[in-house]
Amino acid sequence: MQNYDPLSPPYHVFILDDHRFIGELLGHRLESDSHMRVLGVGSRPETLDEVLTRHRVDIALIDMDLGEYDGLHVADEMLARYPSLRIIGLSGYVESHYPLAMLESGGRGFMSKRSSTSELVNGVKRVARGDLAISPDVAMHLATCVSDETWRRRLQGLTLREREVLRLLARGYSVDEVGSRLELAAKTVQSHRTSMKRKLGARNDVELCLMALRAGVVSVREARADYRHATC
Repeated sequence: MQNYDPLSPPYHVFILDDHRFIGELLGHRLESDSHMRVLGVGSRPETLDEVLTRHRVDIALIDMDLGEYDGLHVADEMLARYPSLRIIGLSGYVESHYPLAMLESGGRGFMSKRSSTSELVNGVKRVARGDLAISPDVAMHLATCVSDETWRRRLQGLTLREREVLRLLARGYSVDEVGSRLELAAKTVQSHRTSMKRKLGARNDVELCLMALRAGVVSVREARADYRHATC
């Protein structure tokens, strides 16, 4: 499983969207932040493939509805060919199978097209530093439609402190931010994270966060507050 270390800005981003106007609008919103450099906007998978062979692309935002193409299938193909690429799924309709499928297939996040500029920018920054990015409405969909009593029972085996750490990690906080909020050393947070993976059988942070989402431990209200007040 691919590990993602923090990237150094500027982050090179490409946007793949069936509607060029929307893609260019998203690009303009991202370039409002000096940490971003949008390399281009395309509507066909071969456009992204061509850019990837010629330039360094750190993060690709891929719309799930690409006309004759399925965005999830395109993401799978790109990850198979370029395993270091960090992909964020995009959709105007988040109440579908796409968010969970994207995360389970190796995507680093899923953002709604209805996200504010600050949510979108902060989401890309989260992925750049090696974390997951899930916009609040996507988190709400996952928490309400994917919540599973089986996972809630499994998480009962965690200590209170481990559940606190998991809740913050699933909300997108970095190890250092979790440590700051809980007044713990970063090494202690890492230790809790390792312990949770062992107890839950999670192979990586993505699986750990998916388990938290399935168990419904992420508060949508908290998620909205996190994105609104995030500092990067």
